[in-house]
Amino acid sequence: MTPKVLALHYLLTLTITLIHSFSSAESHSFATKSSRAAIGLKEEKITHLHFYMHDVFGGPKATAIPVTKVLDNNTFYGGLYMADDPLTLGPRRDSKPVGNGRGTYAFPSPKDFVLEMNYNLGFTHGDYNGSSLCLLGRIAPTSIVNEMAIVGGTGVFRFASGYAVAKRVVLDFKAQLVVREFNVYVSHY
Repeated sequence: MTPKVLALHYLLTLTITLIHSFSSAESHSFATKSSRAAIGLKEEKITHLHFYMHDVFGGPKATAIPVTKVLDNNTFYGGLYMADDPLTLGPRRDSKPVGNGRGTYAFPSPKDFVLEMNYNLGFTHGDYNGSSLCLLGRIAPTSIVNEMAIVGGTGVFRFASGYAVAKRVVLDFKAQLVVREFNVYVSHY
């Protein structure tokens, strides 16, 4: 064999070896098809949850605190609050607890008095202990009733979707308290 043929043979062998090694390497896929049964999901059901949220927005026992400065006192524009609100069976604060509502409230508009809510309903008692729902939506504080989306969940509420209707039942500026009655309709497996 001439040196030129030998070099060509060597290149061809190297190329075939590389192609073979890449094609036989373990294939990793970003996504694979699955089924509900494969991950242990049962039949879909709808659950209605009813509880009360207690939001204390000031004072020494505040459950929602500002983390940014408000830029407009009329609309609270720029305001961002962190919340850890108790959830109870009844409208009184000393009612039996069912969990906590934790998340953020943001006032995103310089024109409208509205807030965007990113809130996790974490249940600590009863059949749903350890499970949570993720709530996302808009609240008009001057409205008595607001509706928000349930966009996911954990535990019993995996693959959750649905909606929550929050009705204001107490607004006490002196006590810096808002109590909302929640009716949550959630589809889950």
